[in-house]
Amino acid sequence: MNILIIEDDPSIQMLLKLSLKVEGFHPVVAGTVAAGLKELEAGDTDLILLDLMLPDCSGFELLQVLQQKYKTVPVIVLTAKNEMNDKILGFQLGADDYLTKPFETRELIERIKAVIRRTRKAVTTSSEVIQIGIIEIDKDERSCTIAGQPLKMTCKEFDFLWLLCSNPKKVFTREELLDQVWGYEYYGHTRSVDMMVKRLREKLKPHENLVATVHGTGYKLEV
Repeated sequence: MNILIIEDDPSIQMLLKLSLKVEGFHPVVAGTVAAGLKELEAGDTDLILLDLMLPDCSGFELLQVLQQKYKTVPVIVLTAKNEMNDKILGFQLGADDYLTKPFETRELIERIKAVIRRTRKAVTTSSEVIQIGIIEIDKDERSCTIAGQPLKMTCKEFDFLWLLCSNPKKVFTREELLDQVWGYEYYGHTRSVDMMVKRLREKLKPHENLVATVHGTGYKLEV
């Protein structure tokens, strides 16, 4: 398991490398965004540990690039930025988990293992295509069309819509969506769900009512 560490602090680099090697991982260190992208081009990265405060570029900007070119590679953000807005933005840009410095290496290892389990489960799930109303969504290709028109979505937006399409009669609470789409329970904030739904509805126009609000509860697919 190859883990790319994009971090410019030498002491943290060393700590992460030693901790990961003890657990049987193969860590590779990049001190800048440019160096990290060069490592990613090799195509053998299984997971990324990403610092947000980097010398040549913001980690937030890199998350956007990763969503476009390497969205199948899970990302755990490691940062001293502990404001809730930063956490929400990180998840919205595709981060799979978020750990605030200083952190315990034992907790980081367990979070890495949890993300890997979720990723492997998604990869091994059989190919499925759901057609429901004007929606056709393909889990294997991670593509979706609405009334025959392709819909561009982020990784989390796709996972959210796939979950609704897989359960067309079910109303999901915001807490359930945080757990099943983001894959975490105690670092979440329900506002991140509402903000993502707002962006997704903008992309769905004029069919934004497909994602229906159930007041006081959450969201469901309206078919």
